[in-house]
Amino acid sequence: MKNLIGSLLAAVAIGAVASPAFAHQDDGYDDRDRHGGFSQHGGYHNFDDLYRQDRQRIQHGLRDGSYTPQQARYFTMKLRDIRQLEASYRSRDGRLSPQEGRYIRSRLQRLHEAMHQAHNDGHARQDDGYGLRGYSRR
Repeated sequence: MKNLIGSLLAAVAIGAVASPAFAHQDDGYDDRDRHGGFSQHGGYHNFDDLYRQDRQRIQHGLRDGSYTPQQARYFTMKLRDIRQLEASYRSRDGRLSPQEGRYIRSRLQRLHEAMHQAHNDGHARQDDGYGLRGYSRR
């Protein structure tokens, strides 16, 4: 009887330790995937963090005056276009192929670069090209 109880307790302990590892292994994610990266199973999972960051950058640019309202609308429209493209790709089977994921990532990268350049240009306009940001030239 003691051997049976001991065996059962050992089996339960092993199951408790191994279950989280098996659950993580089967979910198709590694740490990179949770942040919009490439899946070990051959597809991109999620660009939501990148979309959220770009929306925040657009709002920041409007607040600090480095983006004009027209630029903010343009960037918002481009971000929406990329999201719609991703949704179209996913509509077939719920996943992105590696090529589709790379294309979405490259579109986001180009948008981010354009936003960064516009942000810098906007601050340069505010600074009159001297980097003074609100200080008078005396």
